[in-house]
Amino acid sequence: MRKQLRQLQKDLDQAGGRPVPEENLHLTLVFLGNVEADKVDAVRAIAAGIEGEPFDLVLDTLGGFRQNNARILWVGPSELSSELEALYQSLRRQVRKIGRRVGKGTYHPHVTLIRKADLRKKLPEDLEPDIQWTVRRCALVASELRPAGSRYKILIEQELPD
Repeated sequence: MRKQLRQLQKDLDQAGGRPVPEENLHLTLVFLGNVEADKVDAVRAIAAGIEGEPFDLVLDTLGGFRQNNARILWVGPSELSSELEALYQSLRRQVRKIGRRVGKGTYHPHVTLIRKADLRKKLPEDLEPDIQWTVRRCALVASELRPAGSRYKILIEQELPD
């Protein structure tokens, strides 16, 4: 799956920008931002307690958005699977219980492919072939912002039992 994502990045080189390094490709379930020191243990407990079974996800849609100064080119599912929706809603409820705000609005799962992309470029209408992803694990990840880009560190990794 990562090989397919890397190839897709290459296929989208007309958009310019900075491809996300392979080791940083991920799909965010819940973005927490800076976590207060008194909430770190609770967040770790939530991550360690993730439940669910492996499920299939089809990445078949390309898109782009602006967020502050960022111009993001992404790939994601055109349909939100019931398994991904359940996982997201469960994490969202648990994070809210510990007093953390979770983004408002509809959940739009995606994998960021390119940052600082030229979003005026026309994207392919169809993604061929779709990228099939069997989701087998979830992780709590810390992000360190560096001049060369973000560096991610996995704090907890949880396998979804078969």
